[in-house]
Amino acid sequence: MKSLLLFICRIIPALVFIFSGFVKAIDPVGGAVKFEDYFTAFGMEGLSPLALPLSMALASLEFVIGFFLLCKLYMRFSSSIVLIITAFFTVLTFFLAIFNPVSDCGCFGDAIKLTNWETFGKNIVLLLFTIVLFKYRGSYRNNYHFINNLTAAALSILFIIGFNIYNYRHLPLIDFRPYKIGTNIPDNMRVPEGAEMPEFETVFVLEKEGAQHTFSVDDYPYDDTSWVFVESRTKIVKEGFVPPLQAFSLYSPEHDDEVHNEVLNRPGPTFLLIAPLLEKMPHKVILSLAELSETARQKDLPFYVVTSSGTEEIKAFDNEHATMFNYLQSDKTTLKTIIRSNPGLLLLQDGTIAGKWHYNDMPEASIMNNPLANALEQQRHKRNNLVIWLSIAGLLLIPSLIFRSKTTK
Repeated sequence: MKSLLLFICRIIPALVFIFSGFVKAIDPVGGAVKFEDYFTAFGMEGLSPLALPLSMALASLEFVIGFFLLCKLYMRFSSSIVLIITAFFTVLTFFLAIFNPVSDCGCFGDAIKLTNWETFGKNIVLLLFTIVLFKYRGSYRNNYHFINNLTAAALSILFIIGFNIYNYRHLPLIDFRPYKIGTNIPDNMRVPEGAEMPEFETVFVLEKEGAQHTFSVDDYPYDDTSWVFVESRTKIVKEGFVPPLQAFSLYSPEHDDEVHNEVLNRPGPTFLLIAPLLEKMPHKVILSLAELSETARQKDLPFYVVTSSGTEEIKAFDNEHATMFNYLQSDKTTLKTIIRSNPGLLLLQDGTIAGKWHYNDMPEASIMNNPLANALEQQRHKRNNLVIWLSIAGLLLIPSLIFRSKTTK
């Protein structure tokens, strides 16, 4: 009975940490965005340059520690680290659940979304397993040779670091976000007829003679000018249907008009070059992007650069590089969610996302001859790469699970 308990207390944290580290490594840029959210929430914006290294480091640490537990490698060290990490995140998620500075802790990246209270409950259960694991860490024996253990440890570290780097230098091999290939943007922006709408309530805090009072819209003292406005608060009274892509919008920088309906509802192919910050676009890709834009113009295909940079930044960029792009503006968070690359290329076919490219994998200008066929070929290549990486992961994990799972005392 004890042997079974020790086995469960090792395997469950191992699998949770392996899964958590793996899905974070699939999207290291997304992890960096989450770190930036934490830094902003806790008033530590100065640490933002560390967001990406910390994202990769956390993903690698979780995966490697989970792998060590799975293989019973260095159990005294592994069990101690697992307990420290789990205890730290249990305290952190308890704080997040109470004060809600960020809505999603990001413990499983974008693969599984949990509320802060759900994450806290998950961590409490996991903490119980890790306490038992730590208490009986001396009961776990690994009878393999030192070289075998060292080789297995080194391979796991090399794998997860390489996997992190690959997904950073290209797009994530698995896209867990709402703007994945195959998504029809207009359909996901619509509210179905008859859908229940959310209800909001706004209250106003006013001050008079040193005392503050709260008023609703109905009893607001419009005629009494002696009240001084302090703040307003809006809360959701009743949940309703929220479109998955409600935040998507495109604006013309020249006229400040919404143009997303015109762009999204155009039949045929449309290219959107997503560049959240123009000033951070690598100079080495600008010439090839200009060639793509010019070829699209010759083929009479729409090609827009979508950015969150301001009008003055757009003018300065265009004057410096003489690219003659057609620019649109959108929200920076939305653009970072659409594609994990600055810049990244998006192909829309009748409003449906048909292709996505990282700036390291930009297609040749010949894509304009048959955009959809080239997008499908790119997807096939990406699926092949996913199979390769999953095969490597299987070579690491499956033999370890089969041959090293028994707990001996």
